[in-house]
Amino acid sequence: MLRRAVRLPLPLPLPLPLPLLRTTGAPRRRWLATVQPDAGAPKDGPAEAPRQWAAVDPFRHTHTHTHAVTAATMAAPAKTPLDPAAAGDGGLERSIRGFLSSTRQRPRAGLKADELMVKCPVCSPGKPRRLAYSAHLNTGTGAFVCTNCFEQGPWEKYQELASRRTFQNNAIARHADSEPPPFEFAEATLRRLRQNLVRHGPVYAALTGRDKGQLRLRPDVLARYGVGLGFVDPDVPEIPDLHALADGCSDRAVPCLVFPRTAFRTNSFIENTTTEAATATSLAQRIGHNTHTQADRGAQPFASSPAEEAASPALSPYRAVQLKVVGWDTAELELYYPVDDALPGLFGFHVAGPDSEEVILTGHELDAMAAFQETGIPAVSLPRGPYQLPLDAMRALERFERVYVWLDDSHQGTEAAALITRKLGVDRCLVVRTKGGDPQGPKSAGIALARSHDLVSILEAAQPVQHDKVLTFGALREAVRFEVTNPDLIRGVESSELPGWNAIYKGLRPGELTILSGATGCGKTTVISQMSLDFCKSGVSTLWGSFEIPNVRLATRMMGQLARRDISRAPAEVDYWARKFEQLPMYFLKFHGSTRPETVLETMRHAVYAYDVKHIVIDNLQFMMSMQAKGMDKYDAQDAAIATFRRFATDENVHITVVAHLRKDQPAGDVDINSVFGSAKVTQEADNVVILQRYGNDNSKVRVLNVLKNRFDGTLGKVFLSYAPDTMSFKEIPPPRRRKSTTTTVKAAGKLSMADRLLAEMETARAVGDDPDPDPDADADADPEAGSSGRRPK
Repeated sequence: MLRRAVRLPLPLPLPLPLPLLRTTGAPRRRWLATVQPDAGAPKDGPAEAPRQWAAVDPFRHTHTHTHAVTAATMAAPAKTPLDPAAAGDGGLERSIRGFLSSTRQRPRAGLKADELMVKCPVCSPGKPRRLAYSAHLNTGTGAFVCTNCFEQGPWEKYQELASRRTFQNNAIARHADSEPPPFEFAEATLRRLRQNLVRHGPVYAALTGRDKGQLRLRPDVLARYGVGLGFVDPDVPEIPDLHALADGCSDRAVPCLVFPRTAFRTNSFIENTTTEAATATSLAQRIGHNTHTQADRGAQPFASSPAEEAASPALSPYRAVQLKVVGWDTAELELYYPVDDALPGLFGFHVAGPDSEEVILTGHELDAMAAFQETGIPAVSLPRGPYQLPLDAMRALERFERVYVWLDDSHQGTEAAALITRKLGVDRCLVVRTKGGDPQGPKSAGIALARSHDLVSILEAAQPVQHDKVLTFGALREAVRFEVTNPDLIRGVESSELPGWNAIYKGLRPGELTILSGATGCGKTTVISQMSLDFCKSGVSTLWGSFEIPNVRLATRMMGQLARRDISRAPAEVDYWARKFEQLPMYFLKFHGSTRPETVLETMRHAVYAYDVKHIVIDNLQFMMSMQAKGMDKYDAQDAAIATFRRFATDENVHITVVAHLRKDQPAGDVDINSVFGSAKVTQEADNVVILQRYGNDNSKVRVLNVLKNRFDGTLGKVFLSYAPDTMSFKEIPPPRRRKSTTTTVKAAGKLSMADRLLAEMETARAVGDDPDPDPDADADADPEAGSSGRRPK
């Protein structure tokens, strides 16, 4: 028997002290389709006056009262002193409709029946239309909240803020009274995509067949979810239009599954706005005022017969807002259409009717259909990769009393499930383990269905997440067994460009703190930007805090590293690589120079909550802490900052990389773990300590990454790198060839006694030591590397 629980309020976002800079767009690790951006952008209006809403804005309060005040604010009836008519019956609705019309907005239907997507009065001015509609407006109370900047408050606050700055795009204002409607798919083209799937024998048989290796999905489930089949040329990283997707744009086009993301077509508020004087038929009759039952969910936008398909567009309250296109035989092919004009939506959103009390959340579309088919519970999939839950999706899941989080039963999937349950509320979430303790069991719901496992039994065995501060060995037993039996799977996310680094460092692991140090100008920022970009391409959401160099310069360097060339020499390619870089889950802190650690920490916490950040880079510690203390107090302040980062990495289960300088009085050759600037606490708190050194003379392009501490398994060692200016990045090279340097000893042998000669030979041997010889391009007289350590300040 499946358990039910009393629904608790959904935790609301954490405050945002200062805005984050990010690359816009949904994070994707593969190709994405693009459409033309809006022509023109609105200009910012006059600067905002000091705000007067601290008493009603929960984000101005401390963390202790944030959730309670926010829930009260969103639930309380709105009072609108700026509009006296709002005090009467229907006054609020008239006020909202009139104000949106006066600001020439075209509101969209949200992922909740009583919600509108409108422009944020704080962060939308100056943005293109595709990014402007980020505020969710409750039509019943007038309360609003922006999922981008987290501004929120009652309706009168929205009016007051929006009246200070203009929304209107100048280019649109010259040609029309309001901006154009959002992108909408032609139903006939979507029908062709669904028919393509049925007519393509091999793919359709692999999805619906019951033989070994086939997925065993029922045709009616595929029709219910609206899955189709298109054709894409792998060499063309964009979809020009839906006709090209349905027919194939070249002879090299390959079959691809098409998964539609759906949302409400409209709602009664928008319908009344456009037809109030023209018709007496309310949209509430079409969507039944949320009276659909589990049995009559056939009123979906994707019907199963041609007659129903012909009638469904006019009757269904849902519509497709974006298509996800995934290669059938080409796993690395993944595109989205459209990108710029897409509204928030979820795959399977239309399957969960308004009366549904529980839902299954999966990481992949095929898993969602398998879970729905076998359990009868509506299932949706995550929109931004298999391990990230954006805020728009959180709001869509807010109405469900029970959420089954059914991600891949792997180390990374388990960590993502724990993070998602904390965001949705641990009291209403159950985590599903597909393997059920069997290391050879199926990894996901789709694989379990293909192997004829009982998915209902797997779902009934779902367990809530334990309290994160109290553990028993029973809670650790499966994790211990997994770590012992799967040592390669717990190594973390590995670098695709530095295999030698993977052999020593064992990948990027959450919950750890890494100190990267090195002399000034040796390439610390270049190395860590290259590594973070590498991890980001593997799906690791990354937050960059560059306190030393401007974000624009850093982003330019990283975009060149992504392109593997200096893009300043090819201006025509800038837009292409900018679109590619824009789709990575990369975010930037808007700080520079001295910044209080508490402010940085608050912004980091927001980024982890809002964008599922898993890797945070602080470059560098000395710039962030500069001028905050003098004398010996600066070491105490630095120790406190390191302890704060250490605690944050553990509590939030993220990896933090802190770049730090070496001590200025440290000789170049005498570098060890005690050479990092500050007290011993810096390296004691860290899980990993890595020092980047020059190899050879100052003009050498060879660097050494020396792992001096590795708390994961104790592996230490060196990785040799060579800088390539053409690609603006480092590449791994073999250790330079060793050679014995005994010239000094031979020359002096005839002038020394036997004892002195032996002492000289010992000094030469110790200078050479176990380190390889300098590279052939380096100066032969460069000082050899020594192993002595310096004394650190107390």
